Amino acid sequence: MKILHYVDENRLAWGETWIQLIKELTIQGTDNFIVCRPGGTLAARLQEEGLNFETAAPVVQALPFTNIALGRILKREKPDIIHTRLSAAALIGGWWGRRMGIPVVETIDKYPKLKYYKDASMIFPCSTAVMEHMLKIGFPAEKAVVVYNPIDIPRYRRDMDVRNEVRAKYGVADGTRVILGAGRFVDWKGFEYLIEAYADFLQKGAPADTRLWLVGDGPEMARYRSLVEKLGLNEKTSFHGYASDIRPWLWAADIFVQPSQGPEGFSLMLLEAMAAGLPSIATNIGGTPDIIKDCENGWFMRTGDDSGLAERLRSVLGNEALLDATAAKAVESASEFNVHRIAAETIALYRKVIEDYRS
Repeated sequence: MKILHYVDENRLAWGETWIQLIKELTIQGTDNFIVCRPGGTLAARLQEEGLNFETAAPVVQALPFTNIALGRILKREKPDIIHTRLSAAALIGGWWGRRMGIPVVETIDKYPKLKYYKDASMIFPCSTAVMEHMLKIGFPAEKAVVVYNPIDIPRYRRDMDVRNEVRAKYGVADGTRVILGAGRFVDWKGFEYLIEAYADFLQKGAPADTRLWLVGDGPEMARYRSLVEKLGLNEKTSFHGYASDIRPWLWAADIFVQPSQGPEGFSLMLLEAMAAGLPSIATNIGGTPDIIKDCENGWFMRTGDDSGLAERLRSVLGNEALLDATAAKAVESASEFNVHRIAAETIALYRKVIEDYRS
């Protein structure tokens, strides 16, 4: 069975876990070929991993037929199925699949418009929330199956040597608790609520010495820096920029916070944190309830509730036994999304789609 994976992008925030899935699909017996845009970082990573790929780009993204290179690749590779991710790729890959008689499955990571998925043989919403969105806007239920984003659990197992090196580099003592926020610095990610909660947490009596680390980049960076300065948090807060490999930061931290104010489709960053053994706090919207069970493997916060987040930090950071127990539960829960299982489910769905299409 030959799969052509198509993304009309040249860099992906979730590129590492996507690569992990493709490698596992190969291990489990499928023949995989990847098409992405030229430039950026994605093609370089695919080359580093020794994966078969080629680059192609449409002249006009909204006009699928202008991606002539993709058509040529499809004719040459003759895949049994096309697997797309993100809306533009769904539109383009769907058009070419219909034209060339190839079934198309489309992973959906966010909350898109229906028009991009009109040619899908089947869609794979990445969470219950995304599935509900697709059904609400009119996609047929019989052609939709939730397929969670996967993670390679052993890859995230905490490396104590790296943890100690990173903490030493930034002058963090053994007893200091590091609170980590990471992701794209855009307004709906809500990092301002984490910063404000941290100020509240310090003002009302922190149970331990702490630092706040923010890892990422984006258009809100200047605003976040200004807020840190305004609240007098410069000595306790540091910005570390975009990280191509988030694992050293996860290993060096003691708790992870995801304060998103808009619904995540299915947060790979949260899943990565839990796989790394980080107790985590996240807003209870979007796909997050598929990952966190409140007060079992992590904790929920309400959107916009910086005082509630401060109180949660205060209650858990002073309780080492609770942190350790929650960390163990987090790893156990993340293991439910292991890449081996998700790849096996995906292959079974590939076979069903191909059989249904041919019949």
